[in-house]
Amino acid sequence: MRMCTLSKWFSLALLCVCIASVMGCERSSSPTPPATSNTTTPAGDEPSEEARRFVTLSPALGVMLRDIGFEDSIVGRHSYDSALSRSIPSVGSQLELDYELLITLDPTDILIESNTVGIPELLQTLADEHGWNLWVYQLESLDDIAITLDDLYLKLVGFPENPTQIETGLGEGIEIHPGAKLTVELPSARLAQSWSPMGRVASHAGRMLVLAGIDPPGAMGPSSFHGQLIERLGVTPALTTGGMWQELDYEDIINLAPDSILVFAPKGHTANDQIGEPVPMSWAQIESAIGGIAELPIPAVENQRIAIIEHPLGLLPSSSFGQVADEVRAAIEAWAAREP
Repeated sequence: MRMCTLSKWFSLALLCVCIASVMGCERSSSPTPPATSNTTTPAGDEPSEEARRFVTLSPALGVMLRDIGFEDSIVGRHSYDSALSRSIPSVGSQLELDYELLITLDPTDILIESNTVGIPELLQTLADEHGWNLWVYQLESLDDIAITLDDLYLKLVGFPENPTQIETGLGEGIEIHPGAKLTVELPSARLAQSWSPMGRVASHAGRMLVLAGIDPPGAMGPSSFHGQLIERLGVTPALTTGGMWQELDYEDIINLAPDSILVFAPKGHTANDQIGEPVPMSWAQIESAIGGIAELPIPAVENQRIAIIEHPLGLLPSSSFGQVADEVRAAIEAWAAREP
C-alpha cells in the first residue's frame, strides 16, 4: 500500500485538562492567549471586545469565530476561506501573506493554526512592532477542535457573570440552585452530541473506509480527525495503521475489502449559501460519482453501502464538524434501516 503523510501530527491534548484550566479564569474583556496556543505576542494594553479586529489565517478558526458571534469583528481572512463573508479582505496564507494589506488592516489579534510551515518570521516581527496578538492553535485531532472552540468562547464570550440566574427576557432573573453553574454548556457540547457512540446501529457499517479522493483514491487514516470520528461513533475502521492521508490504488481497496465506504466530496460553497438537510442520492448517482470504485468486487459495492458526504465544510477541522458528523450518522442509519 502506498502511503503519503501530508503533515506531522502532534500528541493529543486532554480535553478535560484544557477546559478545566480555562474555566478557572474570570471573564475578561481582554483575553489572554489560549491555553492551546504555542506562542503569543503581548501587546500592552488589550483592546475591548468591541474594539477587537481579527485576522484569521486559518479557514477553520474563521468558522469558529463566526459561529461564536464574531464575524463582524473579522477584518481579514485566509485566501482559502469559503465560509466567511466575501466582503472581508483576503490576506493570503502562511506561505504567501500580503503584508502590506495586513499593515493597512491593523488587526488587534491574528489567529493562526500551527502546522509544519510555522509562523513566518516577518509576521512575528511585524506583530512585535505593531502590538498584534498572535493566537496560535493546534487543530490536528477531533478533540483539538472541541478544545479550541471552547477556548475561544471562554476567552471572548465567557460564562454569565451570575450563572445562578436565568434571564426571563422581561428584565427579571429567577434564582436557581447554585449547582446550576455546573450545567452551563460550552459550545463543544453540540459537537459531543454529534460525535457520541451510535450503539448497535454502528455495526451496520461493518469495516468502513473513509475517502477524500477518487482518482486516485485518497484515504483518511486512523490519525486523521475523520478516522477518529468513525471510531468515536463506534464504527470499525478498514484502515488501522498509517498516517492521516494514504494514497491507495484499486488493488489496495480490494485487499481491504471494506464493508462500507464514506466519500467526502464537499460541494461548492459561498458565504451566502444556506446549509440545509442533505438530499439523499440514488445508487445510480453514487455509482456515477465514485467512478471505477463502483466496479470493484468488494462488500461495500455489493451491498450498496457507500455514502457521499457533500457538506461544504466537510474537510475542515472546525465547529462545522458537528453538522458533518450528523450527515455521517444519517448515512449509517439509512443502511441499518434497509436491514431486515
